Amino acid sequence: MIPAIPESIIGFVLTVFLAIIVFYFAFKLGKKVVILLLNSFVGLVLLVLVNFLPQVSIEIGIWSVLIVALGGIPGLILLILLNLLGIAF
Repeated sequence: MIPAIPESIIGFVLTVFLAIIVFYFAFKLGKKVVILLLNSFVGLVLLVLVNFLPQVSIEIGIWSVLIVALGGIPGLILLILLNLLGIAF
């Protein structure tokens, strides 16, 4: 006859297994999230610095900040091009 395994041990093993899976995917995604956050931060800092240039005067409003925060440096380049072409911002 096979001895019964207590439910607490099964629960503990399943919890540890699930935690390992969650930490694995969080670590894999974590690197990408950090890169995206860094790109957004650098884009926002450059947005402020670019406004000191005499050729560019991008209004720092909700839309320009959202574009740069979501797009990072490519979003900032888009804003600069739109500003220099006189289309927006």
